[in-house]
Amino acid sequence: MPADVPPLSGLDAVTGGLVERLLARADGESRALPVVVALGARGTGKTALLDAVGNRCQDIPHAHLDFERHDRADSRPRELLGHLAFDLSRRWKQFGRLAFPRLWLCMLVLGAPLELQDRRAALRKLHALLAKNQPLEQSREAIVDVVRLAGGIAPAGGLRGWPEATDLLLRGLSWYDRRRLIGKMRALPAGTGNHEDFLIEIAWHAQGDDEDRDAVDATFCDAFLADLRRNYTGLNRSRRTLNSLVLLDNAHTPGGRFFLRSLTEARQRAGEADPLVVLATSRTWNPDWTESWSPPAAHRGAPVRRPPTTHRTKGLHRPAPRQPSDVDSDWRPDAEPEPRWHPWYLLELGALSKDDVVHLAAGSEIHPASRLPRFLHRVTDGHPGAVTDVIAAVAHRFDPRRPGTLRAALRTPVAGPDGAGPPLVTAMRDYLLQDFSTASRQDLVTASAALDVELLFHKEILDLRNPAGEGVLFKELGDHLWLRAEPGEAPQYVLHPWLRRILLQELASRADDHPLSWTRVHTRCRDFYEENGRTVAARYHDLALENVGAAVAHLREPFGGARHAEFDVTTAEAWLAELDLVTAAPNRLDKHAEPYDQVQQHAGQGDDDLGTTLAWLVVALWIARDPLGDPGGTLDSTIEGAFHQLAQGRGRGSILLHERAERYR
Repeated sequence: MPADVPPLSGLDAVTGGLVERLLARADGESRALPVVVALGARGTGKTALLDAVGNRCQDIPHAHLDFERHDRADSRPRELLGHLAFDLSRRWKQFGRLAFPRLWLCMLVLGAPLELQDRRAALRKLHALLAKNQPLEQSREAIVDVVRLAGGIAPAGGLRGWPEATDLLLRGLSWYDRRRLIGKMRALPAGTGNHEDFLIEIAWHAQGDDEDRDAVDATFCDAFLADLRRNYTGLNRSRRTLNSLVLLDNAHTPGGRFFLRSLTEARQRAGEADPLVVLATSRTWNPDWTESWSPPAAHRGAPVRRPPTTHRTKGLHRPAPRQPSDVDSDWRPDAEPEPRWHPWYLLELGALSKDDVVHLAAGSEIHPASRLPRFLHRVTDGHPGAVTDVIAAVAHRFDPRRPGTLRAALRTPVAGPDGAGPPLVTAMRDYLLQDFSTASRQDLVTASAALDVELLFHKEILDLRNPAGEGVLFKELGDHLWLRAEPGEAPQYVLHPWLRRILLQELASRADDHPLSWTRVHTRCRDFYEENGRTVAARYHDLALENVGAAVAHLREPFGGARHAEFDVTTAEAWLAELDLVTAAPNRLDKHAEPYDQVQQHAGQGDDDLGTTLAWLVVALWIARDPLGDPGGTLDSTIEGAFHQLAQGRGRGSILLHERAERYR
């Protein structure tokens, strides 16, 4: 269920300003550029970002690769470079046609049916291949042949230009690169001599062990970048006023990671800038970034080693991935020396603002002043794919006069090829959790009951079934960017609100006799927190179990036994913090019932006015804080009145209760 997030949904600074700065060639010179990687969990608009950039750059040399395509899954960098070079070498109106003679010469030999066990036979076939003017890459039938690209090689009847062509390849690689490869390619010439042997050795080692193949891939990367640099020199420099662009989607795959590593290493070896902008996407964390960057949910308190001296993060010490709102300041022209970011610039996607959601909803003819955009932002926490999917499912059914249509939004059937499909929440669950095994999915559903992911490390409480252990599930969540680190001295990791909402819906749907039903899981969590002295967290789970009395009894304690007991500002602040935590508890209440009727049913009548007021406040907040509980805001007046009533005669702390009441006016 791909999230087709339209452009301009909070990413203008990226698709506009950042891309323009990267493509610019001040004074016609190349400069050291980082690989820009857009990070985000599933459905956060990464592919849509690349599509928007690609549309914006239609008239400049650009190429696109999706590493999750089946024919790219096991591809080596040398094969992927062939695809990129093929697309970049199309004819572009202003820029002409980019040529890659060094790369094609390498591919010519590697793709030829050479018998490498017999060196003489290999040379004969190489001669015949050149004489026949055979296509350079078997998968590209229309590719430009090596004769025309390299120049000077006769298409038939001899090899007059072959030494010159191979020398062209060698001159594109630095002296250091040639010396580096001597150990792997014994016949590598130093610039003169039998140049045919060099390409034979490339093909020979392409069939060797992993180290041999890595060396060949490195040579291809060197040749690719050398060709690009050559394309922006001489007479071409004046008309090629913008850098070339490569868009790499789903670079979190093993092949994608290896390709990015090979490319950045080749840039480091070259020691000079190239005219290539690389924009990649990833939905998992890449360990290669840890040298100079921190994962989005990393705890900042632990000591870390210094990043390599060649890495630049604009003076920031191992920053977390930057937000789209940081782009303008990160790339503002100033006196700082280049490069300010190197070799990576990480950008985290994931949350739309309220204004972004209003903009997207307006595209489906939903009035900006209606409740739907605000509801969507609350229920999805701004998750771009979720916002888009819900709008597509409910926009034509939305009735602003009936708030109940919002409460049923996630149960809207998804249109399928054979008519109505599964409920929207089911389709979203399957899409978001496809990176996890069946056992891990069930463990995530169970663990979603807890306040945070701490209980993932208490296997005995949740009966986690992942055979690899609870730490593996925590790492999977972090790697797939579904964890958030709450601010504070001690690290507290929580699930992404949208993912947790989906998981809680699944937990609520488990039968009462399920060994890990809603009631059994929340009871275990409550007992665990109670035994460990975390009383407020225990009351949180009591409320999830609809045990309103336990929550009210705890929250009544600061008021004492008297109706007009006073409490100071400090006590009021602590009490409001506990109230917020307890009433954030999830629920599985009927979404068809009227919210006021549900408050009346669960709050009831207390032993005195204080007990009744507290019960009505707790239950009303509990329902209202669930985006699906009261999207119409029908309980606002009940909550406002309860706060004002509690504040009467409470001393200096009462002002905080009155201020909180004003939020619901």
